[in-house]
Amino acid sequence: MNRREFLQGGMGAIALFPVLGHTPFPQWKVYRQLHLFIVVDREDALACDLGRTIAHTLADALPESRAMVTRARDALRVASLLSTQQLDVALVKRSQFTAWQQQASPYDQLAPTDLKAIFTVGDYVLVSRDDFLAAHATLINQTLQSHL
Repeated sequence: MNRREFLQGGMGAIALFPVLGHTPFPQWKVYRQLHLFIVVDREDALACDLGRTIAHTLADALPESRAMVTRARDALRVASLLSTQQLDVALVKRSQFTAWQQQASPYDQLAPTDLKAIFTVGDYVLVSRDDFLAAHATLINQTLQSHL
């Protein structure tokens, strides 16, 4: 095989790559739409445990929610996931929720996001963005009140 044949074959393979390539991002978007993700700060062990309990409770009581917990690397990332509308619900400390609402540093660098409290347990608040469906928030609140 000479160099010209090799390059021509390589160009054909490169041209087919986008057709044959696979990207998980469209599937991930659909997956997020089908599941209720509760994002927590992975540095906060209590939030992780409480988030798992809440997700398990919701998944059992409301199977159609397909609730599950996911962990972000820190509180700022939790805030970022909500403000960029990548996720809808988070479990945060009450002090973090207050800081977010006041746009206190380091949250002031994020896009302004109006949050509402869905459910409070101990020193933690289950929050969502204002555009989260009110009917879903009410259903989550009622379910958690009756099971926790």
